[in-house]
Amino acid sequence: MLYLILTLIVIIFICLVYIFFKVNKLKDIKKSLVLCEEKINEALSNKYKIVVDILEKLNDEKLKKYFVYTEDLSLAEREKSLFDIGFKVNKNLKENKTKLKKFENEMKELNTNEETLDGLKDFYNANVLNYNEVFYKKYFNKIYKLLGFTEFRSFKIRKLEEYEIFKL
Repeated sequence: MLYLILTLIVIIFICLVYIFFKVNKLKDIKKSLVLCEEKINEALSNKYKIVVDILEKLNDEKLKKYFVYTEDLSLAEREKSLFDIGFKVNKNLKENKTKLKKFENEMKELNTNEETLDGLKDFYNANVLNYNEVFYKKYFNKIYKLLGFTEFRSFKIRKLEEYEIFKL
């Protein structure tokens, strides 16, 4: 009977140590994700300023009506909204070569911002995969939920063709 109790104590101790290391790993990854979210938010704010500036200079009411962006949207929704309007603005400018020449600097800045966002989203998505892999381990995910951890959602991966419009 004593061996059974000792065996159970050892098993419980090993499980607690395992959980301790996994919780610390989740905390570290979550810290990276929160920092990356802040950087993405900053890049989205910059992109928003660029897009609004272009829309004001274009004075195209149709494009302005299409643009939906508020701070209460999720990070992914704001990113999608800015990508969509950037796509439409770029398409609009490519149809009119004189406008494209006039907005060449703004479009380069928009393109640079898009590349920055892509790098941040790739880093974010890789960390989300790592985090969710640990978070969804069978049996332990209930413990993680009790400790206040929640799942993270990744950004949508776009096809290369969707970015072709941004090339000058």
